[in-house]
Amino acid sequence: MIKYSYLSFYFIFFVSYSLINAAEVEYYWSGAVTPKSAVISFATDENARIKIQYSESRNFKKSKRYTKIISTKEKFHYFAKEQLINLKPNQTYYYRFNINGTLRKDQVGKFKTHSNKPFSYKVTMATCATTGSNNPVFDRIREENSQFYLMLGDFHYGDIYRDCEDNFLSYFRSTLGSKKQSKLYNNVSIAYMWDDHDYGPNNSAGLSPNGDGDVACQSQARYAYKNYVPHYPLAFQEEGKVISQVFNVGRTTYLLTDLRSEKRRPLFQGDCENSNSPNCKKIKEGSNFGSEEHLNWFKDQLLIAKENNNAIVWHSSFPYLSAPDVSTFNCKQSEIIKTSKGFECDDHDNWGWYPEERLSIANFIKKNNIPVCIVSGDAHMAAIDDGTNSDYATNGGAPIPIFHAGPLDRKPSVKGGPYSHGVSGVRGQYGIMEVIDNGGDDICFQWKVKNSKGEFVKNSEGNLLEYDFCFEVGN
Repeated sequence: MIKYSYLSFYFIFFVSYSLINAAEVEYYWSGAVTPKSAVISFATDENARIKIQYSESRNFKKSKRYTKIISTKEKFHYFAKEQLINLKPNQTYYYRFNINGTLRKDQVGKFKTHSNKPFSYKVTMATCATTGSNNPVFDRIREENSQFYLMLGDFHYGDIYRDCEDNFLSYFRSTLGSKKQSKLYNNVSIAYMWDDHDYGPNNSAGLSPNGDGDVACQSQARYAYKNYVPHYPLAFQEEGKVISQVFNVGRTTYLLTDLRSEKRRPLFQGDCENSNSPNCKKIKEGSNFGSEEHLNWFKDQLLIAKENNNAIVWHSSFPYLSAPDVSTFNCKQSEIIKTSKGFECDDHDNWGWYPEERLSIANFIKKNNIPVCIVSGDAHMAAIDDGTNSDYATNGGAPIPIFHAGPLDRKPSVKGGPYSHGVSGVRGQYGIMEVIDNGGDDICFQWKVKNSKGEFVKNSEGNLLEYDFCFEVGN
């Protein structure tokens, strides 16, 4: 009986120890990279105690370091984050996980820190992926070995408007669990700003309903982004604020603006449900930024970047280049939204429907001679304009180069324009931006587009879809 008791004890101990160590890291990705730090976001399948081991060596033979213990908990859906600090600039780092005391050598992530000096590098970027997409385009992006991947919006196509917390968790897990996408996110750091389909329903605008009457899950969308995404510090730390952010890579400032979660559509009153009526008038301008505070922050960041002799890449998640549409309500019957205050239209999801705010931005850029270009998502296309068609300042003076990069795998659609260098409406496309900075007075950019085979893309006229330009910024 004594021998049996000891065997039972050891059997129970072995089973218990095995169960404790059975936890798995299901998803992991990196972001918020600087010259000296990075953020790792990860999720386990159950409660676990995690330490991240990281090293400059692929085989972890030298310069190994561990983070403190991080606990994943059910109330946070087993997601957690940790910032790695005191890193070396311009260095590739590798990381892996110790789970409940057991080092897992089969899950290794990678990222590059940025240089703290002027340097040249490559950025990959794209928009619009079906939830959980396993398109080969993600392999091609990973193989570019870029400094980071700029996700331009519509990371998934959840169109979430109900069962908010559960649905955001489900859609993030489905996307991060895609085999090809996970390999990309494991090996290249990310910077990401949402658009409509990954914030709320199609053509989302703050908490306003869309044409189907669906209202975005604003607070839950922000919660999911803050807790699941390895993002840069948010411009507004308070609860209930936009998730806009800014970061520098070398002498280029990247401005990621949240143009969805506080967006206000223009408001009309009158006989707006009758398409032939002249008695439907705009009584209130719309705003993509949603507040003066947000717009002023954006303008301040433009000035700060210029004062620091930086070029600026502004991510506007939907088309900036689009004809002003202010003369009439001009809304499809199915897209008219009737509210207690008047009428909105769900059919004009571009900057042309917000000409007053765009004019303010263009005139500010003109007045202060801001060296800025725009990269955009939303439209299922790749397109380039050299500024010929994108100058909306009063009497001209603010031509802004514009680059649309996509779609990853969604059905093609062309929006906005015209575009000086053409358009390509094909599935499985991504953009490449080479930043060339030798520390002199100029910072130069090269834009090109590739497809899921890794081939350079041509526009609809048969010419390579590409554009090179420079900003004079001073030294």
